[in-house]
Amino acid sequence: MQEDIAWDDLRLVLAIERAGTLAGAARTLGLHHATVYRRLIACERALGTRLFERDRGRHVPTAAGAEWVAVADDMDGAVVDVARRMAGRDFQAAGTVRLTTTDTLLHGLVSPVLAAFRQRFPAIRLDVRLSNAPLDLARRDADLAIRAGDAPPDPLIAQRLGEIAIARYRCAQHRPPPNAWVGLSEAVSFAALHRWMAAHVDEDDIALQVDSMLAIQRAAADGLGDALLPCYLADTDTQLLRVGTPIPELATPAWLLVHPDMRRTARVRALRDALIDAFASPDVCSRLAGG
Repeated sequence: MQEDIAWDDLRLVLAIERAGTLAGAARTLGLHHATVYRRLIACERALGTRLFERDRGRHVPTAAGAEWVAVADDMDGAVVDVARRMAGRDFQAAGTVRLTTTDTLLHGLVSPVLAAFRQRFPAIRLDVRLSNAPLDLARRDADLAIRAGDAPPDPLIAQRLGEIAIARYRCAQHRPPPNAWVGLSEAVSFAALHRWMAAHVDEDDIALQVDSMLAIQRAAADGLGDALLPCYLADTDTQLLRVGTPIPELATPAWLLVHPDMRRTARVRALRDALIDAFASPDVCSRLAGG
């Protein structure tokens, strides 16, 4: 006879399915790898069935495992939904706000805004997560997100912050090797930039590819080759020289995203308003547009 399965066991099963490995689940749950293994074995024995099979180094749910994953996912979604709604009722401008953005935006525009914000709201602690990956605001991976892209995802509330101009830059101190370029890795999603590079740059001329705009900026400043960079980032770099004007087909909208249930939370609303005001200032608008 199958025994009852506890919520902690369901969380374990869900974490393994989402991570694909025991090590990944252990990191998610804050447990040791061996603990996750022992708990999985105990859970399978209690249920009298195998929940996962090994396939090319990953843990893949069996038919029974997939059913339990579905149950766990439903319960996890319900718990997250209640927590999000409860958090949305918080009317005190205090606590932690989790913001996700890219290293480029933080370095080039957002960091001074956060410094000024902390002076105004010392009771609000900021947790900034740098990533190009789309975090799930519905599951509260973050409270606010600043992302560049053509269309913001539903059902998030999106505020357009402006349009990011991108231009060609090269080392200001000496000319790089003829036709040499520093490119953005294909692992980073930026379709317009990848199309432009494919149409205008021979693949053999790409001296270096990297998955960070800040790293591209550094490599271009060191003379490895020309690079396409956001104007707000590269125009202030005295080691770089802009070649021509911003490229129209590379202009990309910047969005501030928040889940509808979180928009009225005092601490989230305070940071959201501060970011909107900062991006609407003449200085930031001019830098975004490459003026």
